[in-house]
Amino acid sequence: MFFSIVVPVYNREKLIRRCVASVRAQDFSDYELVLVDDGSADNSLAEMRKLEAPDLKIVARTTTGGTGGARNTGVAAAEGAWIVFLDSDDELVPGALATLFEAASAAPDTVEGLWFRCRMDDGQEIPARLTQPQEWDYAGFVDFWNSTARQWRDMLYCNRRRSFALLPQPEGRMDDVKYLLDFARRYRIRAFPKVLRLYHQDAANQLVRITRLLDPRRDRTFITDRADEYRRLLAEHGDHVARNAPALYGEYLESAATTATMANRRIEAIGYSLAALRLSPLRLRNWLVLAAAFIGPPAVILRRWTAPA
Repeated sequence: MFFSIVVPVYNREKLIRRCVASVRAQDFSDYELVLVDDGSADNSLAEMRKLEAPDLKIVARTTTGGTGGARNTGVAAAEGAWIVFLDSDDELVPGALATLFEAASAAPDTVEGLWFRCRMDDGQEIPARLTQPQEWDYAGFVDFWNSTARQWRDMLYCNRRRSFALLPQPEGRMDDVKYLLDFARRYRIRAFPKVLRLYHQDAANQLVRITRLLDPRRDRTFITDRADEYRRLLAEHGDHVARNAPALYGEYLESAATTATMANRRIEAIGYSLAALRLSPLRLRNWLVLAAAFIGPPAVILRRWTAPA
């Protein structure tokens, strides 16, 4: 088996068929599709079982643990030499697996990741600055991410399965931000400007939408997961990023301060906010983040009440 396409699924009963259809429409057959139901509360698992076929594995988790844990479960069940991560509300473009096969066949043994761009619903291709093939070590990856600070930079990630033995995805509800830094520090990556993933924004429970609407009274576990992961990110990568990628460091400090505020870790939040202010004292948002850190979770709740509908 050459590719295992791992798809975490949580409450996507109306969207999972689109994702699966985009894989089965590929002109490359040496793959398996691994769907991991992450304890969905809707009929996602039943919809997946209607699609059963020799190319499909379905793994059901009894509790909801987040994308990272679901991906780890999928990788554990996978047999392919390369793992392709695809979100359940997204699609592969026609010919994506053939393009990945060509890139994987040409990749030296020192390269563990093959990453390609996405196209969003509005036609925007991201990351916008990735206009030619690049090979990244840790320094190169951090430099590129710095050049795209506070921009959309999602990609289609295809990594050798062996890489997960040493570096599994983080459990919990954090997105990829720390995992990608960890991956780049350990492994070499080839990045390509060709678009292989269609990034849709029509899922009601899309992670970007959820994080914008987090409520400290309701989403305590979710918020704690993210606050813990940003704390680890800055502890493990902060020195290098601060020295070599100031724009990226400011982005991480702002996110860390915001999540620490929501988690009611005021001293931690104030520390991150002051570090962001020292970096960019004229940036108004840094002052607002600092004010929220002093107020604590009520500042987030007030923003929810006063935000436009």
